[in-house]
Amino acid sequence: MSTIRIATFNTLFGGHTDFGFGPADRWDGQIEFLRTLRPDILALQECNFWDQLGGRRLHRMVNDVGLAQGLLADANPTTAGHHFHSAILLSDRIRVHSAGSDRTRYHHVMGWAHLILPGIEQLLEVRNLHLDPFDPRNRAREVAPLEVLAAPDRISLLRGDINAIGTGFPEPDWSPRLPAHLLNGHLRSPGEELQSDREAVELLARAGFVDASTSAGKEDVPTAAFADGDVPRRQDLILASPALAPAVTGYQVHMERSTRPCLITPPSASTLT
Repeated sequence: MSTIRIATFNTLFGGHTDFGFGPADRWDGQIEFLRTLRPDILALQECNFWDQLGGRRLHRMVNDVGLAQGLLADANPTTAGHHFHSAILLSDRIRVHSAGSDRTRYHHVMGWAHLILPGIEQLLEVRNLHLDPFDPRNRAREVAPLEVLAAPDRISLLRGDINAIGTGFPEPDWSPRLPAHLLNGHLRSPGEELQSDREAVELLARAGFVDASTSAGKEDVPTAAFADGDVPRRQDLILASPALAPAVTGYQVHMERSTRPCLITPPSASTLT
């Protein structure tokens, strides 16, 4: 049976400055890094302006990383007018059965694809998530339709920027680090102690989804590229349905920095057999 390598990566405004409108200062470093992962299925978030000019940035990313095709999910506008699109990129080993996106239930967008894997008859159901960064209650609502994907007869995978900490990650110390105006997007309701909100991931775990970091013993490894004054945490997650979880053979959080002037946002990558 073949091994499939899967990765999730937040590009930070599509590899460009000025919320994606400016120069591509991070692009070359990100390409260099992503090529080393040799992904078969690559989930990207914050693909700003990738829908413009016939999807030119999307196709450039596909070609530069050495993949075969890309599926772009158009996001809702934010209150500042940005569109944090997401994308699922595939190698030539993967075929698409069906694909689409859902903006109605999501702060940004959820991209989805049902994929045909080499040597496997059953479809892999993939969801690329970038959940609400501001409203923990909305994050819980966003994941509610996904719980059925954990049914015993379904092979499914949720991955992306969940904007909530993985269940096995130790509770951070929030009080001295993050400014007060940024706390509400990360914490449970006021009146309680400063405790991180994990309701969305707890709901998915109760439905049966398994964090891919668990089998590798890396629940406590944070994802990288948090700015000074922020709280390091692991919120870029890969979650497998119960039927798929036993197939996970490896998981890694990449902490490498780009040799370019700006940081790249490292992903979590796992391999499946």
